[in-house]
Amino acid sequence: MAERKSKGAKFSKERYVWIVLSAILLVLIFALFFQCVRCRNRLQEAKGEREVLLTKIKALEGASLLHSWDIVRLKKKGLPNPVEDLANDLMQHRELIPFKGVLGGTMGFYSEKDIHVLTSRWVLASFEDGHIGGRMLLEYNVSPEGEIQWKRLSAYLE
Repeated sequence: MAERKSKGAKFSKERYVWIVLSAILLVLIFALFFQCVRCRNRLQEAKGEREVLLTKIKALEGASLLHSWDIVRLKKKGLPNPVEDLANDLMQHRELIPFKGVLGGTMGFYSEKDIHVLTSRWVLASFEDGHIGGRMLLEYNVSPEGEIQWKRLSAYLE
Protein backbone atom coordinates (compact mmCIF):
# COMPACT_ATOMS: atom_id res chain seq x y z
CA MET A 1 0.00 0.00 0.00
CA ALA A 2 2.88 2.33 0.80
CA GLU A 3 4.17 1.68 -2.69
CA ARG A 4 0.81 2.70 -4.13
CA LYS A 5 0.84 5.99 -2.20
CA SER A 6 4.34 6.81 -3.32
CA LYS A 7 3.43 5.88 -6.91
CA GLY A 8 0.27 7.98 -6.61
CA ALA A 9 2.22 10.88 -5.09
CA LYS A 10 4.86 10.56 -7.78
CA PHE A 11 2.18 10.31 -10.43
CA SER A 12 0.44 13.43 -9.25
CA LYS A 13 3.74 15.37 -9.06
CA GLU A 14 4.54 14.39 -12.68
CA ARG A 15 1.01 15.26 -13.70
CA TYR A 16 1.29 18.59 -11.91
CA VAL A 17 4.61 19.35 -13.68
CA TRP A 18 3.09 18.48 -17.07
CA ILE A 19 0.05 20.63 -16.41
CA VAL A 20 2.24 23.60 -15.41
CA LEU A 21 4.51 23.10 -18.44
CA SER A 22 1.46 22.81 -20.73
CA ALA A 23 -0.01 26.00 -19.28
CA ILE A 24 3.27 27.86 -19.77
CA LEU A 25 3.48 26.57 -23.33
CA LEU A 26 -0.09 27.70 -24.07
CA VAL A 27 0.64 31.16 -22.64
CA LEU A 28 3.73 31.39 -24.86
CA ILE A 29 1.78 30.27 -27.93
CA PHE A 30 -0.94 32.86 -27.30
CA ALA A 31 1.66 35.58 -26.67
CA LEU A 32 3.40 34.74 -29.96
CA PHE A 33 0.08 34.64 -31.79
CA PHE A 34 -0.90 38.11 -30.56
CA GLN A 35 2.59 39.40 -31.36
CA CYS A 36 2.16 38.09 -34.92
CA VAL A 37 -1.21 39.81 -35.19
CA ARG A 38 0.34 43.12 -34.04
CA CYS A 39 3.22 42.69 -36.49
CA ARG A 40 0.82 41.94 -39.33
CA ASN A 41 -1.22 45.05 -38.50
CA ARG A 42 1.93 47.19 -38.36
CA LEU A 43 3.05 45.73 -41.70
CA GLN A 44 -0.27 46.74 -43.25
CA GLU A 45 0.12 50.26 -41.84
CA ALA A 46 3.69 50.44 -43.20
CA LYS A 47 2.50 49.33 -46.63
CA GLY A 48 -0.10 52.09 -46.60
CA GLU A 49 2.50 54.65 -45.56
CA ARG A 50 4.83 53.37 -48.31
CA GLU A 51 2.13 53.87 -50.95
CA VAL A 52 1.50 57.43 -49.75
CA LEU A 53 5.23 58.21 -49.88
CA LEU A 54 5.62 56.65 -53.35
CA THR A 55 2.74 58.80 -54.59
CA LYS A 56 4.41 61.90 -53.16
CA ILE A 57 7.75 60.95 -54.75
CA LYS A 58 6.12 60.43 -58.15
CA ALA A 59 4.45 63.83 -57.83
CA LEU A 60 7.88 65.42 -57.22
CA GLU A 61 9.64 63.74 -60.15
CA GLY A 62 10.39 66.33 -62.78
CA ALA A 63 8.97 68.86 -60.37
CA SER A 64 9.21 72.55 -60.91
CA LEU A 65 9.86 75.29 -58.42
CA LEU A 66 8.35 77.91 -60.71
CA HIS A 67 5.94 80.35 -59.17
CA SER A 68 2.48 80.59 -60.67
CA TRP A 69 3.25 84.06 -62.09
CA ASP A 70 6.34 82.65 -63.85
CA ILE A 71 4.19 79.96 -65.42
CA VAL A 72 1.68 82.58 -66.59
CA ARG A 73 4.51 84.71 -68.05
CA LEU A 74 6.01 81.73 -69.89
CA LYS A 75 2.59 80.77 -71.25
CA LYS A 76 2.20 84.31 -72.60
CA LYS A 77 5.54 83.84 -74.38
CA GLY A 78 4.18 80.83 -76.24
CA LEU A 79 4.91 77.84 -73.99
CA PRO A 80 1.53 76.13 -73.37
CA ASN A 81 3.02 73.83 -70.72
CA PRO A 82 6.21 75.61 -69.62
CA VAL A 83 7.82 72.86 -67.51
CA GLU A 84 7.18 70.13 -70.06
CA ASP A 85 8.09 72.40 -72.99
CA LEU A 86 11.39 73.41 -71.37
CA ALA A 87 12.27 69.78 -70.62
CA ASN A 88 11.38 68.61 -74.13
CA ASP A 89 13.39 71.42 -75.71
CA LEU A 90 16.42 70.76 -73.52
CA MET A 91 16.33 67.06 -74.45
CA GLN A 92 16.99 68.17 -78.07
CA HIS A 93 20.21 70.02 -77.15
CA ARG A 94 22.88 67.40 -76.54
CA GLU A 95 25.50 69.87 -77.69
CA LEU A 96 25.22 71.61 -74.31
CA ILE A 97 26.86 68.61 -72.62
CA PRO A 98 30.64 69.26 -72.49
CA PHE A 99 31.60 65.59 -72.03
CA LYS A 100 31.98 62.81 -74.59
CA GLY A 101 30.29 59.48 -74.14
CA VAL A 102 32.33 56.39 -73.33
CA LEU A 103 32.24 52.84 -74.67
CA GLY A 104 30.21 53.94 -77.70
CA GLY A 105 27.57 55.78 -75.66
CA THR A 106 26.10 59.14 -76.63
CA MET A 107 25.60 61.78 -73.95
CA GLY A 108 22.10 63.13 -73.72
CA PHE A 109 19.23 64.25 -71.56
CA TYR A 110 17.15 61.07 -71.67
CA SER A 111 14.52 61.53 -68.98
CA GLU A 112 12.10 64.38 -68.35
CA LYS A 113 11.96 63.38 -64.68
CA ASP A 114 15.67 64.25 -64.39
CA ILE A 115 15.13 67.80 -65.62
CA HIS A 116 14.12 70.18 -62.85
CA VAL A 117 13.00 73.72 -63.58
CA LEU A 118 14.31 75.62 -60.58
CA THR A 119 13.36 79.21 -61.34
CA SER A 120 12.23 81.43 -64.18
CA ARG A 121 15.90 81.41 -65.32
CA TRP A 122 17.57 78.18 -64.23
CA VAL A 123 17.25 74.46 -64.83
CA LEU A 124 19.11 71.58 -63.17
CA ALA A 125 19.38 68.57 -65.45
CA SER A 126 20.97 65.12 -65.33
CA PHE A 127 22.65 63.69 -68.41
CA GLU A 128 24.20 60.32 -69.22
CA ASP A 129 25.35 57.99 -71.96
CA GLY A 130 24.31 54.68 -70.43
CA HIS A 131 27.69 54.22 -68.74
CA ILE A 132 28.53 57.51 -67.01
CA GLY A 133 26.51 60.58 -66.19
CA GLY A 134 26.52 63.95 -64.57
CA ARG A 135 24.54 67.05 -63.77
CA MET A 136 24.32 70.45 -65.28
CA LEU A 137 23.04 73.87 -64.26
CA LEU A 138 21.65 75.82 -67.19
CA GLU A 139 20.25 79.27 -67.74
CA TYR A 140 17.40 79.65 -70.18
CA ASN A 141 15.62 82.55 -71.81
CA VAL A 142 12.35 82.44 -73.69
CA SER A 143 11.92 84.98 -76.47
CA PRO A 144 8.56 86.72 -77.04
CA GLU A 145 8.08 84.30 -79.98
CA GLY A 146 8.46 81.27 -77.69
CA GLU A 147 11.99 80.29 -78.73
CA ILE A 148 14.15 78.91 -75.93
CA GLN A 149 17.84 79.77 -75.72
CA TRP A 150 20.11 77.78 -73.41
CA LYS A 151 23.38 78.66 -71.70
CA ARG A 152 25.41 76.14 -69.72
CA LEU A 153 26.51 77.59 -66.36
CA SER A 154 28.17 74.55 -64.84
CA ALA A 155 28.50 70.82 -65.50
CA TYR A 156 30.21 67.89 -63.83
CA LEU A 157 30.46 64.13 -64.10
CA GLU A 158 29.37 62.03 -61.16
